[in-house]
Amino acid sequence: MLRVLVVDDDEEDFLILRDLLADYPQGRFELEWVGTLAEGVEALRASRHDVYLVDYHLGPDNGMDLVRMAVAEGSAHRPVIMLTGQGNPDVDREALAAGASDYLVKGHIDSEKLARSLRYAAERARQIAEIEDGKQRYRQLFELNPFPIWVYDADDFRFVAVNDAMVANYGYSREELRDMTIFDIRAPDEAARLESFLGEQGGRSGHAGVWRHRRKDGSFLWADITFHPVELDGRTCRMVIAHDITGQREAQERLLLLQRAVESSMNGIVIADAQSGDLPIIYVNPAFEALTGYESDEVIGRNCRFLQGGETRQPELEILRRALAEGNDCNVILHNVRKDGELFWNHLFISPVRDDGGSITHFVGIQNDLTERRQVEAELAYAANHDPVTALPRYPMLETAIGRLLENEEAELSVLFIDIDHFHAINESMGHIIGDEALRLVSERLRDVLGGPDYLARFAGDEFVALVPDAPREKVLEVAESLRQAVAQPIEGDGYSLYLTASIGIARSPLHGDSGTDLLRRAEAAMSRAKREGRDVVCEFSTLQMQELEDRLVLGARLREAVTRDELQLHYQPQLDATSRRITGFEALLRWNSHDLGPVPPGRFIPIAESLGLMPELGLWVLDEACRQLRAWRDQGREGFTVAVNFSAHQLQRPDIVQRVQEALERHAVPRGMLEIELTESSLMENVDRVKGRLAEIKALGVSLSLDDFGTGYSSLAYLKQFSLDKLKIDRSFVTELPDNAADAAIARTIVAVGHELHMVVAAEGVETQAQADFLREMGCDELQGYHFGRPAPAAEIEARFPRD
Repeated sequence: MLRVLVVDDDEEDFLILRDLLADYPQGRFELEWVGTLAEGVEALRASRHDVYLVDYHLGPDNGMDLVRMAVAEGSAHRPVIMLTGQGNPDVDREALAAGASDYLVKGHIDSEKLARSLRYAAERARQIAEIEDGKQRYRQLFELNPFPIWVYDADDFRFVAVNDAMVANYGYSREELRDMTIFDIRAPDEAARLESFLGEQGGRSGHAGVWRHRRKDGSFLWADITFHPVELDGRTCRMVIAHDITGQREAQERLLLLQRAVESSMNGIVIADAQSGDLPIIYVNPAFEALTGYESDEVIGRNCRFLQGGETRQPELEILRRALAEGNDCNVILHNVRKDGELFWNHLFISPVRDDGGSITHFVGIQNDLTERRQVEAELAYAANHDPVTALPRYPMLETAIGRLLENEEAELSVLFIDIDHFHAINESMGHIIGDEALRLVSERLRDVLGGPDYLARFAGDEFVALVPDAPREKVLEVAESLRQAVAQPIEGDGYSLYLTASIGIARSPLHGDSGTDLLRRAEAAMSRAKREGRDVVCEFSTLQMQELEDRLVLGARLREAVTRDELQLHYQPQLDATSRRITGFEALLRWNSHDLGPVPPGRFIPIAESLGLMPELGLWVLDEACRQLRAWRDQGREGFTVAVNFSAHQLQRPDIVQRVQEALERHAVPRGMLEIELTESSLMENVDRVKGRLAEIKALGVSLSLDDFGTGYSSLAYLKQFSLDKLKIDRSFVTELPDNAADAAIARTIVAVGHELHMVVAAEGVETQAQADFLREMGCDELQGYHFGRPAPAAEIEARFPRD
């Protein structure tokens, strides 16, 4: 029977300690209680108890005084264990330094830990008492003691004797230890503390507290030290008993760290008792309380299923139940309910905890609130699949619907490609804010015609795609016409009115294709034909268009490889002075001689290159090849002429086009005045400000600019002034019927007059007869070009046209 006195001003704490020990099966304890420091001192001096459990706070007094008195009065064999309400490293060190046998934190003590501490304290006291019984008994205890024990000389602090446990625990041999002092096994930072302690203790015996020692391998251990003065071979020595509490300290620190980590975790943590029938909750951390809105005392003892609320038909619940039944890890995403009724997405991780025998004792659940992430994901998914201006689905969503509708081989599906005519002019003249508002209103009107947004998507820019499933041709045409009329309704805004039109193309399955890609491509081709026919009309895809489309696909695939396969060539057509008939330059014209198809006319492949966006790449090839040929002619001594290359609208939009022109000139060392760039009126109209800037930079390089096909496009004199062109070329359509057609003659004279007034060279192309050449010369035309003077030919043939030296 171990007699224990509890000195604590709170009797409830005494009752808790008594209850802890009452059920402990491995030992018997007799507990008594006093509530004041004075009573504790009286009981200590009476020596009726084996161990004293003393509270740090005893009303106005400090339990540390009882520890100091026990040490001072030589009562070390009556050990004192310090109790505190909260763990505090400073109190820990103070208590152990004062001589307490142990240091326990209320609320962190279980029956096993308390019983073990009491037994250890009593055991240490018993050992000291036995040491005092006699030297022979001391020697037996010294050698056989499982605790490390050593004796050192009180004068020089050298080891005199060590036991086997000391040798085993510290790693030094007996011979090594005899040459060492007690300072050599301490951590360096504890030397001053040790000197102070030895000076204060003198020849007394007692508990020295906990010290950090160092083993031979450099590792550290925590030792609970008890000391006693002895006489050995006529020398004054001290005997030390070291209780290695490293594991206990590490476990306590680890437990405290884990507890703080769990309580500080941003994730909700819940622990359920697996050995009770309904898996009741025994612990939740603060994050769980914040996540669910429930306080700890509201959930302890309940099964976690209360978080499901009315959401009991989730498929993931079956996965969770199976994992709990089988004792497996699992993670599921559940729809749970907070205390205030709000739903939230709970990513739950469940893991079993097993004891040494493999039995599951608890389940630990980690909860992560995915609600905000799910909302963000939903918003991102919506943004990815819907147009921000019109709120319509993007085309990929409609494409999925097309695939679903075409799964039935007998289904008829019409795809309508809707393009708003000249919409770019709205953005350029009125700004994108009004343009976006117009698109939003147009989309609403289209939706109203179709009866909802399910079969309508914004394809790109001012283009929409609509579906009309399971409807005869006549009904589809009616829907298309209604869509066209809906777009044509005026849009009234704050101080403005917009009048829009739409070109609509229709493709039907299975007549025009059996896949979404084919139907879309052919509906777009039909829309393009609607634009060519004057816009604001509805066109169906035709068999002729299908042939043209297939032809474009075949030619387009081969045209992409034409540069790398060396299939392209430049032909040059002479340009002559109208009076002297001297060659003033050449126009470089692209030709394609396909290995597979043979010669392909420009009228056939140029439109395809434009539609497929290949003109910038082809144009750069033409520019480089023309400069290379210029260099070759220069090396032959040829001078006094220019070579003109045609630039497409796409080329002018390239941000690096000026740099590319400069690089081509420098790469081939071509005098800049020998290169001429021909433009069409339509190319000048695409993004006027940008084109104006590009042309100004190109002209700054010394390259001349000419306007081709003048009179057939916008023919704005303001543009002629803005772009500072060097040459106007009268379109061949005004030359063909000269000199007989009076209207063409009047137009030609006007163009010559305008060009000369603006200090530009005026050239005529398409000259096929002598009469045309003479007439144009007489009206003042500066240069002539056409079949009358020579057809376009390769450079080798053109060289014969140069004047001989």
